[in-house]
This record gives sequence, structure tokens and C-alpha cells, in this order.
Amino acid sequence: MKDRKSAVLAAIDDNWRQLRNSLDRLVGEDMAKSGVHGGQSVADIIGHITTWEWELVTSLDHARIEPVGDIDQFNERSALRKQGNDPRKTVEEMEQVHRSLRDQLAKAPSAYFEPFDHFRKMIDSCTVLHYQEHGSQIRIWSANNSTPSPNS
Repeated sequence: MKDRKSAVLAAIDDNWRQLRNSLDRLVGEDMAKSGVHGGQSVADIIGHITTWEWELVTSLDHARIEPVGDIDQFNERSALRKQGNDPRKTVEEMEQVHRSLRDQLAKAPSAYFEPFDHFRKMIDSCTVLHYQEHGSQIRIWSANNSTPSPNS
């Protein structure tokens, strides 16, 4: 039987692959189209996920969780900072931050992965639950709005 940390990391990896697969069918111009979730584009959502992964990386690195204050305001400020970023660069940043996150998670104490640990809630909400929520939004939107690939 896997230990809890290994099981959580496996769930993160599985859900990450599903999120990444939801992007594979999209072309660059699809990434910038709004309307995936409210007025957000795929690139906006990817930037949002990346912001929260970076928050988790920072918390793991410092071995403490710093409160962000009002979550809606935090998300809004983050979205404004990333507004207008090139979608390709947004995906590159997402990949880089995710690698950093995986490195930090691998080094993190096993206690962080136990139920009811304050880090476990943040780990779940910044990874698996986030990937599931936004990955499904992207998949639903892209099924109806993405540009057909030339090979289709």
C-alpha cells in the first residue's frame, strides 16, 4: 500500500495530466478567447492556476502559509498583473512553476499530506481540486468553441 504522500502526489500528477490534455487540442488563438469562465480566457485560467501553484511553492519553501487576505481581491490583482500576457508564455510559465511545485512537494515533510494538516488543505485546493475545476471548464468550453485543427 502506498503511503499517503505518494498517493497525494500520484493524484496531483494524474489530475495535472488531465488538465494538460485539455490544452492539447487548443491552438494559440483559442487560448486568448474570452468566455471560458465568465470573461476569462484559457490563458487567464492558466495564469490563475499558476498563481496559486506559486503561492503553494512559496509556502512550502518557507514552511508556513501566509494569508492572502480577501481571495477575490487577490485573484483580481493577479489577473490584472497577467492581463495581456502572450498565451504561449503563460503556458511556459505554468510548466516552469509546476516543475518547481513538484520539486517542493517531493521535499515536503510527509506530515503535510496528512488529513487535517494545514498544508494538506492548501495542497489539495491549489492542485487536484483546482485542476479538476478549471480543467472541466476548459474542456466544456473547447468542445464548443475551439478552432478545429487542420488534421481534423
